Amino acid sequence: MRISLFMTPLETRGALLAGAAAVVIDALRMTSTAVTAFENGCAGMLAVREVEEARALRASDPSLLLGGERGGVLIAGFDLDNSPRSFTAQRVGGRRVAMTTTNGTWAITGVAPARRVLLGAFLNAQAVARALLGEEAAVIQCAGTDDRLSLEDVLAGGAILSRLLSLGARAELDDAAQAALALYRACGGDLDAALRGTHHYGVMLRGGQRADIDFCLREDVFSSVPERGADGFFHLS
Repeated sequence: MRISLFMTPLETRGALLAGAAAVVIDALRMTSTAVTAFENGCAGMLAVREVEEARALRASDPSLLLGGERGGVLIAGFDLDNSPRSFTAQRVGGRRVAMTTTNGTWAITGVAPARRVLLGAFLNAQAVARALLGEEAAVIQCAGTDDRLSLEDVLAGGAILSRLLSLGARAELDDAAQAALALYRACGGDLDAALRGTHHYGVMLRGGQRADIDFCLREDVFSSVPERGADGFFHLS
């Protein structure tokens, strides 16, 4: 298996997406939120880039929930923000959601040419690794923050790679993937310590989102792997 890792969406190479399985990671918080939503019975999730695009979708389907953030906070008129703790079974069970966020949904739409698109996080790293077994080529797309590297996304990519290798996959890692794996292994299991002092971690702390950080940095607690379907919505793979 050939594995490439892109640390920001600016690095994405379309030629490597063709025929590949792409895993998009926005560990703090969008892909963690999506994984949680599906654990709690979400019926489908569509990633869109713009707020007005989401509003137009709701106008054509009033049953659709709207979720997302700008500047880390709830968008006016939306049902849900981007906190995984908001996506409870009571809120999203049996419902479809259109999501738009500052970084994660942009990264998702950016890998549209891939044959498969999966959503990964620390929360479901083992499950994502299992979903990749048997692929000839895979791309790990980190969402980053405002087109800059976010260490939490790179570490989550390393977590998935670590589990993939532990499952016996024969993988040829590009340099970025090797770096992500080495950084993850160097953490020694203490992700919070590794991320203290990083930009996005600090932004979330100042925004009163300590509980979301703690939620998202748990490893292998969920088995859901959201995967893009033929209708463009993510469903469980």
